[in-house]
Amino acid sequence: MTAALQQRVRPLLTVGGHSPEDLAVGAAAVAVAARYLAVMFVNAPGYGGVPVSPGLATVVSTAVVASAAIVVAVTDADPLTGIGLLFVGVFGLLSLVSSAAALPAAVAIVLGTATVAAVAGRDLDLVSAAAVALLVAALSVGLASGVGGWTGLRLVASTVALLGIASTPAFAATDWRSLWTADWGAVLGGVAAFAVVLAVGRAVPFVTGAVTLTGTGVIGTSLPVVALAVAGAVTTASAASRTRRWALLAGVALVAFAGVPATLPRALPFALGIAALTAQEGQP
Repeated sequence: MTAALQQRVRPLLTVGGHSPEDLAVGAAAVAVAARYLAVMFVNAPGYGGVPVSPGLATVVSTAVVASAAIVVAVTDADPLTGIGLLFVGVFGLLSLVSSAAALPAAVAIVLGTATVAAVAGRDLDLVSAAAVALLVAALSVGLASGVGGWTGLRLVASTVALLGIASTPAFAATDWRSLWTADWGAVLGGVAAFAVVLAVGRAVPFVTGAVTLTGTGVIGTSLPVVALAVAGAVTTASAASRTRRWALLAGVALVAFAGVPATLPRALPFALGIAALTAQEGQP
């Protein structure tokens, strides 16, 4: 995207002092969270037939996320990041039009996200760069196991995706070299979440398995890894909320509610979440 185009588009999309990127990513996070809740509600015991359509919610959330990726693409200052996200958004929309676009869309999403990660990697510290690599690997393996048809990779995809989500506190930290600057309130929240998930999972393992499968597409991953992912997401979300970094909160919500990116409706928010997290890394 040229600087002239960005200068024309950005004022039109800025609302209430919030950047168009933040507004788009926030809307995408809300849409994905709504889809997650719709799926969980319909599959809950005692569901009374309230007219909630998970299929419609999935289509709407996918369209919102793809559109958000395009908005971020045309307003981002880096042309390579813009091109990468444009691939993600455009092919995401095409996948809604025709099932024949599924495989090309999967390839475009991986390549586009890898481009965004490579550009961001120039400014990341070692810990954050490792977290980005883990998330991109989760996206690649997840799509290979789902859209690519390599079903034998599904367990690996689930585990890598959960470990990637667990690594998201790397993007909330402003200085990994000093323990004194750590947000210990957020850390304690993550520890508490880990303990709660572990306790609930051991008490009602079948319910826990059903929730993780239905809500996030996790298959075969051990309970401690699930608890670690929840702890990482809670830690990042808590740190983002306490410091009012709403774009960071939206980023972790996207990857957490997306779950294992083995399908395009899960891969799209996962990819946009990676872009949002890398953009917010280390910001106070």
